[in-house]
Amino acid sequence: HDPRPYVAGLREFGPEHKVALADASLRYGRLWRQGIPCSALMLNSINHPDARGMKIFADALMELFP
Repeated sequence: HDPRPYVAGLREFGPEHKVALADASLRYGRLWRQGIPCSALMLNSINHPDARGMKIFADALMELFP
């Protein structure tokens, strides 16, 4: 569960307006539950994903195109 209000808003907005959502936040949340800090996949340890972090975004996008 992602506690950020804008994430909840996007998850509601998508289905209501028939807009696809590549939910990378869901995938990053799984990392946390596995004991892997998100910052471990960041170039600057804050908000710039490294290649592994970008793969999470790419995987979320690819899920929209089965």
